[in-house]
Amino acid sequence: MRLPARTARRIGLGVALFVAGTTVHALPLCELNGEAVNPANGHTISGKSGVMRCTDEQGELRLREQTVREGRFEGPVRLELRDGTRKEYSVNERGNRHGVAREFDARGTLRREEQLVDGQAVGEQKQFAEAGHLQRLDFFVDGRAVVTLGLLSDGSLSELRCAGQSLLPQDRTPCGHAGVLSDVTLFREPGTPSGKLRYLGGQLHYHAVIDARGAIVRTEEVKEGRRIKRVYYPSGQLRTEADFLERDPSSGEGREGVAREWAEGGQLTQETQWADGQEQTIRQWYLNGRLKLRQAIQRDGRHQQRHTESFWDNGQPAAINMDRNGRLLGWQKYFDEAGVLRREEEHGDRGVLLRRKQYGAQGALEKDERFLPDGSRV
Repeated sequence: MRLPARTARRIGLGVALFVAGTTVHALPLCELNGEAVNPANGHTISGKSGVMRCTDEQGELRLREQTVREGRFEGPVRLELRDGTRKEYSVNERGNRHGVAREFDARGTLRREEQLVDGQAVGEQKQFAEAGHLQRLDFFVDGRAVVTLGLLSDGSLSELRCAGQSLLPQDRTPCGHAGVLSDVTLFREPGTPSGKLRYLGGQLHYHAVIDARGAIVRTEEVKEGRRIKRVYYPSGQLRTEADFLERDPSSGEGREGVAREWAEGGQLTQETQWADGQEQTIRQWYLNGRLKLRQAIQRDGRHQQRHTESFWDNGQPAAINMDRNGRLLGWQKYFDEAGVLRREEEHGDRGVLLRRKQYGAQGALEKDERFLPDGSRV
């Protein structure tokens, strides 16, 4: 069937416009031993050996050189990207990267060097700065970094993580593997400290974080079988301290020790005693130094009972409460600022209010109410 001339012209113009407005990206040109091949079609390289070379001037991957052994991609690989960076590595018979892998920037500077076994990082892993100096050194075991040294341009440390034994020549002194407690200063940039570390035998004994002003923000130390963590106000005044027995995390034993908090003026505001992983007592203070709250916690299986005494800032009692699993239980007492009992309330199961007594300023009973389950009074 022949189309009318006007229709044919319109179709032809439309095709021309479509082609003109579409970016046509040529496929990479690949050759192996002087013959054209297609890496996406295994038949074109079947049984062959050599180095396949692919070029693509318009693509993200400009150059690909890959070793072929008897029709399989196995051995060295070299890639050049559009931005000039270069990658060199090898793949094993399973197609996983294996051996030494390197990455270079557009100026040819080595930026990364990895040791790989069947696609997994093993042993030394290095990263280099743009200027060429070693910037980070890791040692990998079972797929994770167990030793890390971050380095600045002057060779000072910016980061340090240690293992229980020396795995690198560079970790022996800072990680305390020479039998002497190390004393390491970390830097955010040359000459500007960011923290302090002390290791012995690869175990962290002290860690301090230093802010940009040079003030200590927080510390953590292990001393005489206890782990002590402290946080400081910008003024340098101690803000919090947690002092607990150091235990093996896999032992299942809960925390045991004491946690304290201070106001910026130096007044102790809270102290919590822990045992068997649970709070045992809590005390709080007003800024004038008077006791604000005293609480004792008891446990019976899954149940928890708290006895709480609250105080006014003049030292007089404010309330005496008892709760079980977070719900008031039994008689609760409430006092005015002169310490005179003004109200008593009795709570039953699930915190339901059962009875209320109200007293006058002289302590005389003024009202005694009983409550039904629906909240109505008798």
